[in-house]
Amino acid sequence: MFAGFETRRIDVGETDLNVRLGGNGPPLLMLHGYPQTHVIWRHLAPRLAERYSVICPDLRGYGDSDCPPSDDAHEAYSKRAMAGDVARLMTRLGHDRFAVIGHDRGARVTYRLALDHPDRVSRMVSLDVVPTLDMWRATDKTRALGGFHWMFLAQPAPLPETMIGHDPDLFLEWLHRSWSADMAAFDDAAMAEYKRCFRRLEVIRATCEDYRAGATCDMAHDEADEAAGRKIKCPVMCLWGEKRGKGGPAATSPLDVWRRWVAEGVEVSGEALTSGHFLAEEVPDQVFERLRVFLAPGAPG
Repeated sequence: MFAGFETRRIDVGETDLNVRLGGNGPPLLMLHGYPQTHVIWRHLAPRLAERYSVICPDLRGYGDSDCPPSDDAHEAYSKRAMAGDVARLMTRLGHDRFAVIGHDRGARVTYRLALDHPDRVSRMVSLDVVPTLDMWRATDKTRALGGFHWMFLAQPAPLPETMIGHDPDLFLEWLHRSWSADMAAFDDAAMAEYKRCFRRLEVIRATCEDYRAGATCDMAHDEADEAAGRKIKCPVMCLWGEKRGKGGPAATSPLDVWRRWVAEGVEVSGEALTSGHFLAEEVPDQVFERLRVFLAPGAPG
């Protein structure tokens, strides 16, 4: 799925990350979401590697990366901790400044990276999310039903871990079917990889901790940034799936939401694509064309 790429296990200080590396050129970090792994980039990464040095890690707690112990405050799985992981990863690889593309939970790590390490991020792309604080604030009955997993996974251990662990394949398939517009986007090899990783009890625990962090410390970090007037300082592009259905990224336009988080005078662009939630897999050609323009040297911003 990643022809020409190498796979490495890299110590980033607090944990070890499983990473795919390929290509040459300006550095481009690509961060996956729940309940998947770096395999979501299988269509895009090889094409982008023709122009960029592409780095696709499994986030801590996901895929074949390590799953650090849980803590009572859930800080071990905060987006701040994950952003610190990937910032150190890029330093280890010799990249001081880089562009970042994130999907789902990876997009939450992406904007936290841009806020916490503003000198490191040159451009950022968010696929089908808005910031965590806005997501919680916009949750009503419709969004709670569509995004039920936010509340379910954030329940105290071991309830969600036990229920998911009873049949992780069913849970993973159900989420893909519910959030996508076309299950044909997920070939057998990709689904086999997702299932292999999601069957790990440590991954189930860690990914629940990710959502517990989302309901606690991640929201607190966003609230602190909002109160301090802290903004994203690099150009931002947001893309979202118009066929996502219930529990989509925002009740209002995601573009309007992101503009509130970006510094005055900095470019914010975006649009809906003819896709469900998994844009990089459902409409990779559409995503690639937008990335090609947004990431090009000399692009506005």
